[in-house]
Amino acid sequence: MKTKQLFWGVLFLTLGVAYLLVEVMYVHLAIGGFYHYWPLSLILIGLAVLSNNNYAKLTFSGLSGLVVALVIFSFFSKSWLPWNNWDDKIHKFSTSEQFVEPFDNKVKMVNATFKIGAGSIEISGNDSNLVKVKSGGMKDLFSVDTDKQDNNFDFDISMENVHLNLNEDNHRRLEVGFNNKPNYIFNFEFGAADVNMDLSSLKVEKINLSTGAASCILKVKEFVSDTMTIHIEAGAASVRVILPEDVGAQIKKKTALSSTHFDGFREITDDLFQTGNFSSAKKKIFIEIEGGVASFYVSRN
Repeated sequence: MKTKQLFWGVLFLTLGVAYLLVEVMYVHLAIGGFYHYWPLSLILIGLAVLSNNNYAKLTFSGLSGLVVALVIFSFFSKSWLPWNNWDDKIHKFSTSEQFVEPFDNKVKMVNATFKIGAGSIEISGNDSNLVKVKSGGMKDLFSVDTDKQDNNFDFDISMENVHLNLNEDNHRRLEVGFNNKPNYIFNFEFGAADVNMDLSSLKVEKINLSTGAASCILKVKEFVSDTMTIHIEAGAASVRVILPEDVGAQIKKKTALSSTHFDGFREITDDLFQTGNFSSAKKKIFIEIEGGVASFYVSRN
């Protein structure tokens, strides 16, 4: 292998892995100040040029590619860059602390967005507050951003930091409860989480679920109108969806190597499935599934 090939290969590989960890798995990489060490890349490149030993050349070239990639990623992840400092309404909370948004009967629609990389997550209804959040595990883990305008309430929760410490309790836990009076639109993005979403007491209009390697259970029951849409994208995840027995449901799937089991559905075409009462049912659920090597199970209860 040529030193040039190794340099560029390691550089692109490192950038790709770092981006996936931060943007997909939501892991915080504490390398914000690493760009100060950019001269180290010049030193390693110089050593690769001067070395007569082929093994040493390859080693220094690979290390220089790694350092350059970390310098680039560190620079573009700095908090002082404008796209990393746009939101000043975030409430941060840590272990055993709670976030509470009191109930407001003026709120008719809640748009809830979750961006969580890892941990154990419980989402439910029937809370007396509009939203109540309780976290456990690691400190400074979650952040909440809210915005209330007229009858709409936007609720965004994301993973703030993931600093692993073997001497601490690193099991991340998150419990979120919603009031069952407003209508809801949910947007979920999970990495490698264990998620239980019992939305059966909430009036749901639409659900978007995107997950990497998570294990997810989603239960729905109440409708805003006569239709509900659920869109699911999964990588290597396990996703189970539980629907009410008396509604009509349709599933459209685009899956490669995924395993699918649709209990109570009949196959219309290779990628289209419907319940027996789909045509006659007053209320209908439309599900779209896209997956790589995921496992999908849909049942009625």
